[in-house]
Amino acid sequence: MSSAREEVEDLERDVDQIRANLGELVGELNQRRHDAFDLRLQFRQHAGRMILVGAALLAVMAGGIVLAVARLRQRRSLRYRAGRFGQAFRRALAHPEHLAETQPSVSRKIAAAGGSALAAAMGKRLARRLVSASG
Repeated sequence: MSSAREEVEDLERDVDQIRANLGELVGELNQRRHDAFDLRLQFRQHAGRMILVGAALLAVMAGGIVLAVARLRQRRSLRYRAGRFGQAFRRALAHPEHLAETQPSVSRKIAAAGGSALAAAMGKRLARRLVSASG
């Protein structure tokens, strides 16, 4: 009987020790969570890295803007536009049938004009209703 009682007491001590260890682990994890979301602490600890990442992001954005402006200037240049016109002209000479296919027919032009006139009239009517309803 005493051996069973000793076994129970040993198990209770083991359980108490495991609970104490778990409590310490949970406390440590809680502290780490607080530290991870404390921005001031993170900036103090990793200021150099954060500045480096910010500078890299700024450089990437500036590089993208520089490339976009350079591309825009290139496309606006007379030399670029003349080259594109030459390419289009050569394509038109090589395949005149494609040029004829891309032109909209008269009936499509009439339908587009009628559709836009109808949309404009409906827009005016809707605007009048909205103005008269709110006034």
